[in-house]
Amino acid sequence: MKGDSKVKRILSSFPIFIIIVLVLYLSSCAPQQEILKNVEVVDGDTVKVYGQSYRLIGIDTPEIHSGDKPVGEYGTDAKNYLIWFANNFELTYEQKGTDSYGRKLVYLFAVDGDKKYLYEASVTEIGYARPLMYDDTSVPNYTKQIVDAYKRAYENRKGIFSKYDTAPVVTRANITNSYVGKIIWLEMDVSNVRYSNYTYYIESDFALVKIRYEEYKHLFESYNLYGLKGRKVRFYGELWTDTSTSKYMIMLRAPFEIKIVN
Repeated sequence: MKGDSKVKRILSSFPIFIIIVLVLYLSSCAPQQEILKNVEVVDGDTVKVYGQSYRLIGIDTPEIHSGDKPVGEYGTDAKNYLIWFANNFELTYEQKGTDSYGRKLVYLFAVDGDKKYLYEASVTEIGYARPLMYDDTSVPNYTKQIVDAYKRAYENRKGIFSKYDTAPVVTRANITNSYVGKIIWLEMDVSNVRYSNYTYYIESDFALVKIRYEEYKHLFESYNLYGLKGRKVRFYGELWTDTSTSKYMIMLRAPFEIKIVN
């Protein structure tokens, strides 16, 4: 209809849940000068433009190719959502540095006049991304949006949390490599909890759980991780293999991913 914005026209034909997600992250900040064109989507948190890579800040989406981390569930969903986002909106970004690989570290936005929509919060809200913060690149307002989106993804059982009530419980007795890359409940007897190099380590004889300090600070509030020592506990997430210890591992993001059994 004449007078409608481009964003409104696109959203009118898209599923209602995605419309709500994008509207939640409406911002009145002025867009950046540079507009991204000819965007190539690598995965759910990386794009390229004319060979230059852009790593999106504040999130980590499941892998679609194996490497240091295994191929994960919902990685293709995250990539497809970013493809849709890039194909339907004019994109801009805010750069907060460059990493050791030469990638620009950016927040990505869809722009509509003087308004913009934060992609990182949007993809997290639908359950296709997890928070991943670094203090030297994080913007408090955007971090809060991502954190709040992750909590709502859990509350609404979206994406990775759609398996929250049905995921298999994996223990020392039944764990195999076939679970690597899968979303599970990892049950273990916690033998130790320690903090080293800005990371909490929750350990058992066959597996460990890691929590980065940045995620702990923004999501765990005053949760006492040391109280887990000596308890049987279940941890929810994507199972990896820790490269330094060869133990099974989960990188935890929030306290609602913890259940104390006894």
